[in-house]
Amino acid sequence: MSTGHLLVLGGSILWMLLCMRFWFAIDREHTWQRRFIAIGAGLGGGLIYIIGTMMLEMLKDTPPPVREADEVRVMSRPASAEAK
Repeated sequence: MSTGHLLVLGGSILWMLLCMRFWFAIDREHTWQRRFIAIGAGLGGGLIYIIGTMMLEMLKDTPPPVREADEVRVMSRPASAEAK
């Protein structure tokens, strides 16, 4: 596992731990708030991981080498009689 993957995984886990801290801070009587925090932790952690790995792949790939172009010849068309 490369350093970039570890950083992305660490960021995702850090997000979930931060949300878990708020989840514990909310009173047990407010169940809907706790559920929304838990859903946000899961979705946010997953999105951080997916977007992070996509960005790592974009940064890793190099563009293909440029090939030498073939010789191209362009011939002009004769002007039509209608265009005059």
